[in-house]
Amino acid sequence: MRAPLTAMAGLAAVVVLGSGCGDPARGNLDVNWTFAGKSCLAAGVHTIQVDIAHELLNPNQFSCDLGGGTIAGGANLGTYLAGRYTLTISGLDANGVVLYQTQQDITVQRGDNVLQIDVPSVPGGSVSLNWTFGGLTCAQAGVTSVRMSVDGALIIDQAGSLDVACSANGIAGTSISPLAPGNHRIDLVGLRSGVRSYWLQNLQVSVADRRDTSAHVDLPVGQPTSATADVSWDAILSAGGFAPGTQGALTCAEAQVDVVSIALDPNLDGSGGTFAGQVACDTAGVEGAPVSPIPAGTHSFAISGIRGSTVVYQTRHPASALFEPGLLSNVDVAADAVGSAVGQATLTWDFGTMSSPCPVAYTLTDPNGKKQTASVCGPSVLVAGVSGLWSIDATAGAFQAHILFAVPNQSSASWTIPFTK
Repeated sequence: MRAPLTAMAGLAAVVVLGSGCGDPARGNLDVNWTFAGKSCLAAGVHTIQVDIAHELLNPNQFSCDLGGGTIAGGANLGTYLAGRYTLTISGLDANGVVLYQTQQDITVQRGDNVLQIDVPSVPGGSVSLNWTFGGLTCAQAGVTSVRMSVDGALIIDQAGSLDVACSANGIAGTSISPLAPGNHRIDLVGLRSGVRSYWLQNLQVSVADRRDTSAHVDLPVGQPTSATADVSWDAILSAGGFAPGTQGALTCAEAQVDVVSIALDPNLDGSGGTFAGQVACDTAGVEGAPVSPIPAGTHSFAISGIRGSTVVYQTRHPASALFEPGLLSNVDVAADAVGSAVGQATLTWDFGTMSSPCPVAYTLTDPNGKKQTASVCGPSVLVAGVSGLWSIDATAGAFQAHILFAVPNQSSASWTIPFTK
């Protein structure tokens, strides 16, 4: 959870945080997994990804097939300070699609800790498409293959090809799975002798959990020559955002960015490129923008986050994607803090109707994963340092708090930290 934002002006000096003393208890953590009661191999899992919130695991992905008939039934995740952690285990297929996932709060105690976790399948359904082309069958229209994107992700067949057979085993159409419950956008292009000849954009399909949705679609004649990029810097819903770190990136409001400038095919360091537009950072809750036309092929993007008239965030590692004429492709773009790359935040304790207990002991984790521990008597604390997404773990008597908060680049913010028993 991220605390609500309150703006503050100015930039104060860096606060000096005291550190604790003594030898903290540590425990070794092993995790053994199954997937809906099956081994990873039997469940169709190719890769197991393990993440612990606010901890940097290296490696955090493990292959199911270890070779020689051996499969991975678990992993040693290392040694941790005794305490509570949030663990996420994901089972991915060979294409990186998440088939199984669980998130659990775990407790690490002194000594050896061995967890047995059964990972359930993710909620989802499928779509079965049956298509025609201007009212004609595949054979009548001369269409041999169809290229598609779903929600900006290009669809490939089991052989890894973008060209899905127009008709197979007497069925003109295909099935797409897994898809999360809810509405999905599908774009389709029908090819005749390798030429894009039929085209339909923005087909809306509603998917129900654990059910197949059938849809008939008729593609009108159309010859698309360019693609569309869905460029996103949404730090919550995508891999984009501002000042990315070990705990995530900042949203527009958290980064205090007003407008975003977009560049197509920049240099490797994010500079230069072709200007592709400037838009409001957040448009009615959408932190991103469509960019068109995009030529066929692989293209990269960079963004600049602007506050007032000053660039305070800039992409240093451009994001790229494959673009297919007539289809939509997602590109999640991040931008690093530039200039001083530091800021500050005032954290104010919230104990409801109670006054602040004394002391409040807390551990701060900065965007680089560095931890600082201190205690304070008083209603608030000033945090200053590298800009990005920080976390605080705090205790005060029977109360505790665990929350993420933002430190904007070259600015300041104010956050309320709620405590619960």
